[in-house]
Amino acid sequence: MDPTQTNPKHIAEMGEKIYADRYKTEFEKLYRGQFVAIDVSTAKAYRGATPQAAFAAARQASPNGLFHLIRIGQPGAFRVSYSSSPAVDWVFR
Repeated sequence: MDPTQTNPKHIAEMGEKIYADRYKTEFEKLYRGQFVAIDVSTAKAYRGATPQAAFAAARQASPNGLFHLIRIGQPGAFRVSYSSSPAVDWVFR
């Protein structure tokens, strides 16, 4: 197996590039706020209203694919914040 295929940073970079080159303009006009799973092996995009829906569509179409998840029109798929409370380390929204 190619070592770059197991490197999350490389997969994310490839997914962002594919999205920017092929899908961003159209998707941000039509599907803002939805999610897209980009298969970095095939450059195909699978949309869904939720991360789970996008990922389920992607896995059904390409069970062995490598996917990068993007929230359309947002800088990240999820917001992450930090709390100084010892009971809460990271909060995902």
